Amino acid sequence: MNGSPRTADEILSLLRAQGDRVTASRRAVVEALVAGDHHVTADEIVARVAEREGGGDPEAHRATVYRTLDRLGELGVVSHVHLGHGPSTFHLDHGDGGPHHHAVCSSCGTVVEVPLDALGDLADRLRSAYGFELSPQHFALSGRCAACAGRRPVTGR
Repeated sequence: MNGSPRTADEILSLLRAQGDRVTASRRAVVEALVAGDHHVTADEIVARVAEREGGGDPEAHRATVYRTLDRLGELGVVSHVHLGHGPSTFHLDHGDGGPHHHAVCSSCGTVVEVPLDALGDLADRLRSAYGFELSPQHFALSGRCAACAGRRPVTGR
């Protein structure tokens, strides 16, 4: 396998290889994560699992979802990011560029994935001037996408 796992089967194989059990519920969580939008909340995954399994007890699945997401995070398969004021969103680390920053449009909600080195100069300046190590992958940068910025001028320039 090259890079991070990309399919449900690859992720489940990685879990097995690490000594983790692969239950039907855990499989459902992984499949919901892989089949979903690129950035999904835990609640969206809970809803997808419940939908797939015909309802059931969503609270039991909620604990499974969070435990599975935590484990996948430990294995470097999933990352979470705060894209605004709402809940954390999760996404697969597909190995297609590796870790990255997120920029979220405050007007339309568009999420733009930005390469890590885009903030390299700022990170270097913060480190040399203040001894501060920047770690912005956990929180999104806020601003306006090109389409929304073109609609009306951005103030404060």
